[in-house]
Amino acid sequence: MRIGTEEHVSPTVQVEFPASDRHAADVRSLVKDHLMELGLVDAINDTVLAASEVFANAVKHGSSHETDTVLVEVECATDVLRVAITDSSCALPVRRAAAGWEVSGRGLALVEAVSDRWGADLAQDGSGKQVWFTLAHSAPA
Repeated sequence: MRIGTEEHVSPTVQVEFPASDRHAADVRSLVKDHLMELGLVDAINDTVLAASEVFANAVKHGSSHETDTVLVEVECATDVLRVAITDSSCALPVRRAAAGWEVSGRGLALVEAVSDRWGADLAQDGSGKQVWFTLAHSAPA
């Protein structure tokens, strides 16, 4: 996917996906491709991991109907990447400690480990929430 022209790549991309785990690979590709376009190769692994975890949480905990969608936004400022994922649930995420044998429950701990900051904001109109994270980055060489 090309986000801009060869002369100018938009620092921000927004794509709405169906709220289905079948689209997790599409989200990972979107984030990876956008960061490659921007020349931010060093930020790809952590950003893709965190985005994938937040998207999975939005699908699992933030969607209740098969027609729900999840908005994925990737924004690149001068030295900070911000990824925000919006769903239609007003239930805020809760970081928990998963027991060693549990197969889930570590997503937000991973986001916290690889990002500089993360948080969640409720939509003012009560239509859902946005979970976001930031990572510092260096300008491409």
